Amino acid sequence: MQHDVDDLLHNEASALLSRIAESTRRDHPHLQITARLIQKAPVNALGDESVGAVLTVVGARESGRLAAAILGSVASAVATANPVPVAVVHPDHPLHGTGPVVVGIDGSAGSSAAIGFAFAEAALRNTELLAVHAGDQSVKEGDPADHPPLSGPDAVEHEESAVLSEALAEWCAKYPGVVVTQAVQRGKAVTVLLEHSRSASIVVVGRRPRGEFEAFVMGSTSRSVTAHSRCPVVIVHSPDTGHS
Repeated sequence: MQHDVDDLLHNEASALLSRIAESTRRDHPHLQITARLIQKAPVNALGDESVGAVLTVVGARESGRLAAAILGSVASAVATANPVPVAVVHPDHPLHGTGPVVVGIDGSAGSSAAIGFAFAEAALRNTELLAVHAGDQSVKEGDPADHPPLSGPDAVEHEESAVLSEALAEWCAKYPGVVVTQAVQRGKAVTVLLEHSRSASIVVVGRRPRGEFEAFVMGSTSRSVTAHSRCPVVIVHSPDTGHS
C-alpha cells in the first residue's frame, strides 16, 4: 500500500507542476522556465536549488492578523535561512505595481546589503527608490528615564538624514539613473514601512543575525513587515552570514 501511496503522490505532484509550468509559459512566452520535482524537505530543496540564484520566491498566506502569527513554516524558514535574497508574496499582493521600491535602512550591515538590492531592482523596474529610516527619537536607548536627550528632535533628525545620505551615496553614484527620495520619519520601523507598502511595488528589508541562534530566526521587523505588507517583501541577508 505504501508503494501505491507514493506513486499517487508523485503523480499528483507531477500533474500540479506541469499545470503551473504550462500556465506560466503562456503568461510569459519569452521566459525560459525549468520545472523540477524534488522529493526532499521543501526548505532543504529550496535552499539547495537557490545556491547561485539571484532571488528565491515563496508564497505565503494572506497578509493580515493571522499571517502575523503564522507566516507559514516553509515561507518563514526559507526567508530566515536561504542563501540568497527571498521574496515573500501573499495571494492578495499586486504583482504589477508601478509604485517605488521602498527600502528600510537602519545603518546595519543588513540594511547595507538591502540598499544594493533595492537600487538594482529600481533600475530594473525603471522606477523610483524610496529610502526610509524610522525611529523613536523622543528618548534614545540608554538615556536616563528622567532626563531627556541632549539633542532636540530636529537636531537628531538632521543628523540621521546626514547618515542616510552617506549610506546612499555609493549606490547613487553607481545607479545615477535611479531617482532617490529620502525619508526620515519618527515612529516604529514596522509601522512606517507598512504605511509605505500601500503604494510601493516592493519593500526591501535587511536582516543580520546578532548571535548563533538568531541566525535562524527572523528579526521582529522583518517578520512583521513580511506578514502585514500590502506588497511583496524581499528579505536580504547581510554579507557576514555568508549569503550573497
